[in-house]
Amino acid sequence: KLGCYDDPPCGLVIIGTERHEARRIDRQLRGRSGRQGDPGQSVFFLALEDDLMRLFGSDRIARWMDRTGAEEGEVITHPWVTGAIGQAQKRVELQHFQARKKLLEYDDVMNQQREVIYSLRQFALEGGEELKAEALHMVEAAVERLADGLVAEFDDPAQWDRALFETEFLQKFLIAVPGVTDPTVIHNRDDLVRAAQQAAREAFQAKLDNLKGMEKDVEAQLGAQAGSVRLGERALSRFMLGVIDEKWKDHLYDLDQLREGIYYRSWGQKDPLVEYKTEAFEMFKGLMSDVENTFAEGWFKDWWRNMPIEIAVPGGAPGAPAALRPPARTLTGPAGGQPGGGRRPAPVVATKPAADGLITSSEPAPMRMPRPATPEPAFARNPYAGVGRNDPCPCGSGKKFKKCHGAA
Repeated sequence: KLGCYDDPPCGLVIIGTERHEARRIDRQLRGRSGRQGDPGQSVFFLALEDDLMRLFGSDRIARWMDRTGAEEGEVITHPWVTGAIGQAQKRVELQHFQARKKLLEYDDVMNQQREVIYSLRQFALEGGEELKAEALHMVEAAVERLADGLVAEFDDPAQWDRALFETEFLQKFLIAVPGVTDPTVIHNRDDLVRAAQQAAREAFQAKLDNLKGMEKDVEAQLGAQAGSVRLGERALSRFMLGVIDEKWKDHLYDLDQLREGIYYRSWGQKDPLVEYKTEAFEMFKGLMSDVENTFAEGWFKDWWRNMPIEIAVPGGAPGAPAALRPPARTLTGPAGGQPGGGRRPAPVVATKPAADGLITSSEPAPMRMPRPATPEPAFARNPYAGVGRNDPCPCGSGKKFKKCHGAA
C-alpha cells in the first residue's frame, strides 16, 4: 500500500508476474490501482522465456542481452522490452481476431440458409392465403422437376415413352395428366410441364374442397362448440411444418459433417471457406428440392392423415366424429422424410379412372385406430450387482460392502 505512512489515504500497488495475451486484461489489472484519486502503481516482472515472449516475441531482445553480458535473473528495465511485449500481444490479438472472423464467415453460411427456412415456417405458422400460395408453389415446382427428369433422357419428343410418363405421375403424385399419351396434344417439354402443373393445381384444390366438406360435417356435429375448425388450413400448416423441420434437421447434421472435413481441402491448395460455401449451397438446393418433393407427394397421398389429430379439432373436443377423434397413439407416416418415419408401402400403379376417383372423391378416407402397445414386463434390477466384497458400500455409509448391505 502507498501513502499509509506519510499522508492518507492509502493507495494500491499492483505487482504482476506474467503478461496476459490480451492487452485488455493487463489494463484492467492496472486499473485496479489509482482509482478515485488515490495513489497507485503497477509493475510487471516477467521472463523472456514466458510463453508470450517465446512464441510471439522478438529474438532481438535475447540477442541484445547476450551481447551486453546480462546475467541470469538480472532485472532489466528498457523501452525495447516493453515494446517487444506490446508487439507480441498485438500478434496474439490479431490471431484471435482472425479466428473469430473465420468462424463468423462459416456461421454466416448457415445463417443465410436459416433465414430462408424460417421464412417458409412463418408462412406455415401464419396460415391464410399466403400458406396456400406457398404450398401450391411447392407442388408446381415438384411436378416440373419430375417432368424435367423424365424428358432429360430424350433429345426428340418423338422418342418419349409416354406410357412411362403417365405411370410416373400416377405413382408419384396420384395425378392423371390429360393428353400425356397423345403426341398431338403435348408436343414438347413446355406443353408437358404446363399440362402436369394444371392437373396438379386441380388436384390440390380438390383436396382443399374435400377438407372444407369435412369442416362442415364437424361443425354440424359439434355445433357452437366447434367454432372455426379450419381443417384444411390446419392440416396444410401442420404437414408443411413437419416436412420442413424434419428435412432441416437432417440438413444441419450434413452441414456439420461437411464442416468437420472441409479443412482437408487446404492440402489440395484450395480455400476451405470457398469450398464450404460452394458445397453448402449445392446441399441447400437439394434440401429445397427434397422439401418440395416430399410435401407434394405426401399431400396428394394423404400422409397428413397420419399426424396427431388434435391439430384438426382444438383440444380434441368430445363428440368429434371417429375420423377426427384423437387416437390413443401418434400415428406414424411413411418414410422418406415424413415425420414419424414409418415403413413406406410399395407403390401401386393406378389406372386413370381410379386416379380420378382418388382425386375427386368427396368421402374422407377412413383412419385405422392402432392398438395400444402392450408394455413389456419390467424386471427388478439388483442395485448392488457387481459390487466387490471389499469395495465401499454404494449406500454411502462408509463401510465395506461385506460389513453393510453385503452381510446378508
